[in-house]
Amino acid sequence: MQNLAETKPRWRRGVDSVFEIQARLLGVSGLLPADLTRAQKSSDTFLRRAWDGWWRDREEFSDCTLPRAAWKFHGLRPANHPQRRLALAAHWLASGNLMASIEAWCAAELPDLKLLASLREILQVERDDFWSWHWTFKSARLAQPQPLLGEARVTDLAVNVVLPWLWIRAQEGGNEELQAEISRRYFRWPAAADNSVLKLARQRLLGTASARILKSAAQQQGLMQIVRDFCEHSNAMCADCRFPDLVRGWAATEQAAHAEREGSVG
Repeated sequence: MQNLAETKPRWRRGVDSVFEIQARLLGVSGLLPADLTRAQKSSDTFLRRAWDGWWRDREEFSDCTLPRAAWKFHGLRPANHPQRRLALAAHWLASGNLMASIEAWCAAELPDLKLLASLREILQVERDDFWSWHWTFKSARLAQPQPLLGEARVTDLAVNVVLPWLWIRAQEGGNEELQAEISRRYFRWPAAADNSVLKLARQRLLGTASARILKSAAQQQGLMQIVRDFCEHSNAMCADCRFPDLVRGWAATEQAAHAEREGSVG
């Protein structure tokens, strides 16, 4: 995904409609199937149309086309397949106003209870003729249309992409008031969907499997950062893990600071 973003100035030229961008993105990403399914008529119709354009383009963009082997699909839920994510990105690119809408959202005065819904309204797109009805090219047509972006993914995008990006922009612009507002939104953002990493971390570090102990997405992010920084560098028995010593050091520092404050008051 990072590679596709970095090469966007190359492959974005000359395509404007949602379908044209989808076809170009699927081709450049290496995720456009070379063969028809021979089982799903709607999928094969989409593929024929996409190849009609990609046949003409693939030589021009061969220098920025990814090999399919670059993608890892193990353990991936169909709803999270990168083909579907690229279909959503095509809608954003075709609209041409995503960044402006996010900037307006950042500047608006919003109560905490409306943060998630208001950003979801910006990121959600209209129903897609194909991808709202299919998880992948091989999957059968769904009985009911499914949104390309669910509520859980809106939170993931907010705390991992949108708010950090806006905060850095405010910092670079020297806007401390806006930085404070973005930080407030970050720490007030409701908790995201639970996952196996959080479950294991809660059990090991907090002594409970209950998800209720983490009230915000920021707390979840902090716990997952501990896992990446420490748990992933230790074994299942937590041998030689530096985190307990680090916490003890924080506690000692806080106790010393508290004693100093008490002494100055006395």
